[in-house]
Amino acid sequence: MNKNSIKTNDLFDKKIDKKKRMMLFAAGLILGLGISLAAGNSVVFSAVCSIAMGTGGFFLPVLLDKKRKKKEMKMYEIDMSDYLISVSLLLSSGITLWDALRRGITGADLKKPLYRDLAKLFDGLDMGKFESPVEAFEEFAAKCGSPAVSTLTAVIVQNYRKGSGEIAELFGELSVSSRNNRKYICMKLADEATTLLLIPSTMVLIALVILLLTPAVVALTGIA
Repeated sequence: MNKNSIKTNDLFDKKIDKKKRMMLFAAGLILGLGISLAAGNSVVFSAVCSIAMGTGGFFLPVLLDKKRKKKEMKMYEIDMSDYLISVSLLLSSGITLWDALRRGITGADLKKPLYRDLAKLFDGLDMGKFESPVEAFEEFAAKCGSPAVSTLTAVIVQNYRKGSGEIAELFGELSVSSRNNRKYICMKLADEATTLLLIPSTMVLIALVILLLTPAVVALTGIA
């Protein structure tokens, strides 16, 4: 890897701030110790609670970052279909692959992970931080870890090295495959949402059972 590509890690990486993690660790220590001592617990127990809360605060950003990356991975897969369709149509109009890839994000919502990172990629190319567009896409695919981006990159690399007279048709086929994958992901997300909706209902049901059984248990205890 060349020196320029090493400098581009910040284009795609979203590293967790270690200072922020240490601040959360310290806040957890102080908060845990203060609450536990205020509740009248012993010093030893308070120290254990303090360490537990501090550790939780230290690892919380990591857990949240993993959740964010998982969500972004799904968004890559969902948005890739529309991007591939745009690129395919642009290629059919006769423009070059690189121009089509760049124009494919025109008018797109840059808050979406795929379009946001593609915009950063092209900005990096304009600033000379990559030796070639192929290198930029290869690094992008390696950083984000998305199967959809890896497939797109493989097609781009193949076209760059071997050439392809039917690149527009190839992108059209990719868009169809990506659209089918999007349907599967959306169905999976719908199933997960349905499962999450059952959790509050279950909690309410348990609370109702407890409310109904508590008088009976109290009465039986009194009789005994």
